[in-house]
Amino acid sequence: MPRLTFGVTRAGLAVPVWIGLSGATTSALHVAGRPLVAPLAARGLLDTGSDVTAVASWILKSLGVPAATTAVTHTAAGPVTVKLYEVSLGVTDPASPGGPWLTEPDLLVTELATVLHDADVLVGLDLLLRCRLLLDGPARRFVLDF
Repeated sequence: MPRLTFGVTRAGLAVPVWIGLSGATTSALHVAGRPLVAPLAARGLLDTGSDVTAVASWILKSLGVPAATTAVTHTAAGPVTVKLYEVSLGVTDPASPGGPWLTEPDLLVTELATVLHDADVLVGLDLLLRCRLLLDGPARRFVLDF
């Protein structure tokens, strides 16, 4: 089982994230002979309180990702209609070149409602429930097995 290990930072459970066009969109571009769009590196935080991964608007705009659909989400302030976008997401450890990648080629995400100081992506349960998350609080590290 592949494993990624990270230290707990001041920001929390931080992971390097790559956001790109969805696998389906990338395949369609390739078949059409059109140029492929490189994924963007981003700062991610694991967010076990979120059902859906949220991505900063600057990333979605930079990639030119159109809204795929809308949904209603429930917040502390009540129900809110949000746009959903289909992207690819990857997590890896840049300190281990050639190491494993946790990837999801076609993930429906929402746009972050606000700019966060420490993160561009909140990785929600939609991805985390595909992994085993082990948190060693006293050692200030966490592991993703997938």
